[in-house]
Amino acid sequence: MKTHYQVLGVSPRADLDTIKRAFRRAAKAHHPDLTGGGDAAADHQLKVILAAYKVLRDPNLRAEYDAQLAFERESVRRERWDAVLQFVAATAVLSAILIGLEILLLPSVGDWMSRQPQTRSATVQPLPPLPSRPQPDVGGLTVPGPAAPQATGALPPTKPPQTASLPEAPALTDAASYLKRALDRSRLGDLDGAIADFDEAVRLAPRNADIYRYRARDLGRRGRWERALADYDRAIRLDPNNPALFHDRGLALQQQGELDGALIDLDRAVRMSFSDARLYSDRGAVWLAKGRYDRALADFNQALKLDPALAVAAARRDVALDRKREQRMANDSSVPGAPGNETTGTLPPKAPSNTPPR
Repeated sequence: MKTHYQVLGVSPRADLDTIKRAFRRAAKAHHPDLTGGGDAAADHQLKVILAAYKVLRDPNLRAEYDAQLAFERESVRRERWDAVLQFVAATAVLSAILIGLEILLLPSVGDWMSRQPQTRSATVQPLPPLPSRPQPDVGGLTVPGPAAPQATGALPPTKPPQTASLPEAPALTDAASYLKRALDRSRLGDLDGAIADFDEAVRLAPRNADIYRYRARDLGRRGRWERALADYDRAIRLDPNNPALFHDRGLALQQQGELDGALIDLDRAVRMSFSDARLYSDRGAVWLAKGRYDRALADFNQALKLDPALAVAAARRDVALDRKREQRMANDSSVPGAPGNETTGTLPPKAPSNTPPR
């Protein structure tokens, strides 16, 4: 996904005037009034340009966005280094194991092979005086078979406590616990506490799209739509094939009154998940708000076809039918000579006045 700077074609160090000029240039290149309109791709690109300019023109939002970009780059760099270090550590451990096996087994095999002819020879019996050199005897194969398993068998009990507390476990557990407590607080209506916990979860797991999505919902409930839309943008960059994210951002744009942007997101969500009745119902609500009653009724009918028990779609369809009926009646009453104008008394006096007297 492109950054806001790449969308506008400016440097991250560009000043506000440069950003404004780049925005005007990019907006003219994709504006529907200048390109002929009706192009969904151009509409989407214009929406992306507007979102980028909305963030970069605000110093606070731009600072937060720059910090997020820097954090994501640092996270990617750290993950790559962690992968390299883990590979090096695994290679070192494997090498140490192989060297240990070589040290342990090869001398044992050599001593065992050299000891076999000595047991068959009568000259080997003077060997008992050798206890004056206990260390070579211990290192030799007088007890190689039992001693090696006993020494290596004592190591496994000491390793499980070390591997049970991996350094990554507390971070993962903390992020999950913050997320769980945030969801519990959100259900109880403590939105400020939930947002604070979501902030901690994002800090510990910045590449989890669901955390941004949940935080955006609570930010929207608090009326903080700018931050909510920024969170939806981050979540979509992390998980661009998730229709639920486009659905939620479309609803947020609808709450902001940006109906065209809402339709773009809901259209994409419908294409990704065309069997979800709620998507058709919510898109129909946007068409209803725009006064496009035929399009709205088509979406409501499709929603009820997929889920006949979806009450909200049935209620919205009734509203669309009533408004379409009122619109038709208003259009009929505005036509001259219609039944609604028969009692005005304006036409009869004008009819004889048009004929000159004889």
